[in-house]
Amino acid sequence: MSTWTSKVSLLAAGLMLAACSAGLNVTRNAPMQVQLPDGMVIAGARGWCIDQSTSQARSGAAVIVLGSCAAIARNALLPSPKIEAIVTISVEKESISTPPVESLAAFLTSEQGRALLARDGRAASLDLLEVATRDDTLFLHALDKSGGPLNAGEDYWRALFDIEGRFVTVSLINVANSPVSRNQSIATLNAQINQLKAANDT
Repeated sequence: MSTWTSKVSLLAAGLMLAACSAGLNVTRNAPMQVQLPDGMVIAGARGWCIDQSTSQARSGAAVIVLGSCAAIARNALLPSPKIEAIVTISVEKESISTPPVESLAAFLTSEQGRALLARDGRAASLDLLEVATRDDTLFLHALDKSGGPLNAGEDYWRALFDIEGRFVTVSLINVANSPVSRNQSIATLNAQINQLKAANDT
């Protein structure tokens, strides 16, 4: 497996959440942003805050989980997103450039790529419903029938891109029985991508 496909493999683990917040520099119970040990900032779009109980960061790599600010802080006065879903942001620790989106798309639509994306590691468990590119970002819409975290739906979207040599994946995971439309999903991913780039001055 090549270097960048190994990175995709690590980032694909973003749906497998660990209850650990080591290494996060946070200041509030429901922070809208955190700083990784190497200085990279992970910031949530409006209404989305970091869930410290299910986020992890070690040695520069991170899987950050975001949910409704109001729900995480248990404060109805705080903002909430317009959809019921979970956002995860995965960041690889090593500084490598993201491969061309065409190469990423070709790999992830292959049997090997679909097996990598599936939660149970079986290509047959995952259907890729849509693969699209915009600028240097790859968008994937997938249906994973192998089960997953509690209350997570089968349907999810992912965006893969580069921030200053860091390989980043943003995932939007539907909550079971609360479908999110295509337009809402793409708008949520775009808002999060823009927020991340703005927070890191890219």
